[in-house]
Parts: sequence; structure tokens; C-alpha cells
Amino acid sequence: MKTLLYATDFSDNSISALKFAAMLSQKFKAKLFMLHVFDMKPTFMSTVSISYSRLEETAFKENNSKLTDFCKKHLGKDPETLGISLLISEHSISSTGILENAEKINADLVIIGTKGSTILKDLFIGSTASSLIDKSYVPLIIVPEKTPSKQIEKIAYATAFEQADILAIHRLVAIAEPFNAMIKLVHISPKGEYAGEDQMAWFKEMLENKVTYPNIEFDLRFADNINSSLQSYVEEEDPSLLAMLEREGHGLLNNIWHKDIVKQMKSVVKIPLLSFHKRNL
Repeated sequence: MKTLLYATDFSDNSISALKFAAMLSQKFKAKLFMLHVFDMKPTFMSTVSISYSRLEETAFKENNSKLTDFCKKHLGKDPETLGISLLISEHSISSTGILENAEKINADLVIIGTKGSTILKDLFIGSTASSLIDKSYVPLIIVPEKTPSKQIEKIAYATAFEQADILAIHRLVAIAEPFNAMIKLVHISPKGEYAGEDQMAWFKEMLENKVTYPNIEFDLRFADNINSSLQSYVEEEDPSLLAMLEREGHGLLNNIWHKDIVKQMKSVVKIPLLSFHKRNL
């Protein structure tokens, strides 16, 4: 983890995500970028008395000042002192602006908050949310409002015992290792399915050959509703982070671990949610 990207709309709901991103940056000794994406309104673009280029220049300066003030207010120091770089981007689609900047700086991780008034509101309503989760080539951490920026002690990873899970867990170890955090791999099988234990034994063997990290435990559970069972698991185990793999495709496995589970869980889980995408591992 060398480069982190945090995106904000300056709302109160993005404060926890900033503090979480700063904590990760310090722990990973990684470069942190703060990003704000804004949209030049058509009314301003059509103003005859002021050229578009001057309006755009003014908007960039104003938003740069807002980013600086936001950092000072919530981290206690200005970005330069903290070694944080500021990014301002103009784009009509917030998620696209975030992804373009993530690619530009070669980010290893993107951190965002929830329930914001502009960017973050857009991210979690309809197609824009799907776009960010589906298209992001880097892992995405979604931080709920009022999440404490404490050290990561335990990470729960919801596994379907797929080959792709091993690749995701390998990347997850890079996040867990600096904290010496426990990784709990939880698999939820439908009631009455007896292949779960055999699948877990196979997966354990595969994982041991690919991932060398001592702090990994397995938990096999049986339930008819994966979402509610996973939510109960999180409440019982109280992990610092819930990690999931966004899946797509067909077949029995995807009828159970369907591709929208990450989007559904982010609305009910009250801890940071880490999303990998199978296509980009």
C-alpha cells in the first residue's frame, strides 16, 4: 500500500472517512491524496460576462481552499504539514471523476464516506453506486458516518470458497499485516447443504499454498438468508472492517453469493466495508 485516495464532498458524513484514511496512511507509511470532484453548472458555463476558463479557474481555487480548510479543521494541521496532496477535478459524474483520478495517481486504495450531499450521495443512489463498485480497479473502502478512526484489530471476510477469494485475501493481507490484525473468513451455506465442510477443507489447503499469514481463522455458518446472517455475524464478532468480493456471473454459486451483495450490505452494516471486485484481482 503506497498510495491512498480519499474523496470528499465536504459534508459532515465524510469526516470519519478522512480520519480513517489518515490513520491508514500513517500506518502504511503511504502517500495520501485528498480529492474533491465538482461539476460546473450549465448556468455558470453560459455566463456571457465571464469566460468559462476564468470561472473554472476560480472554481478550482475555491475548492482547493475548501479542501485545505477541511483538512485543517478535522485533522488539526494543514495538508502540506501532514504530507497530504490535494486534487481538484471537474466532472459531471462524481464516480467517474474519482476513478479517473485513482488511475492517474495509481492508487492502491480508495476511501469514501456515506450519505454526503453531493459526491457521496450520488455514489450510493442507483447507477452511480453500481458504477463505482463495479468499475473500480482498486479496492474501495466505504466508511459510515461517525466511525471511530481506531486501529484495525479484526477483519471479517465473507468468502464463497472461490479461487478469486484467494486472490482477494492475498490483497487483504497487505491491509491486515501492518496492524497484525486477525482475518476471520466466514462462509454462510444454505441450511441443509452438507458440502460446506468439504469446501472449507479444500479452500484451507488452497489458501495455505498461496497465502502466508498466521492470523487467519475460519467460520462456517448455515442460514437461508446470507445478508441477515452476515449482518448478525458482524454484530456478534464486532470486526473493525468487513471485506467482501463483488461477484458477477451465473450458476448456483452466484444465486447464493450474487453480485449485488456488497451494495446491499453497505446500507445495513455500520462498520467500514472493503469491496474488492473479482474482475480486477
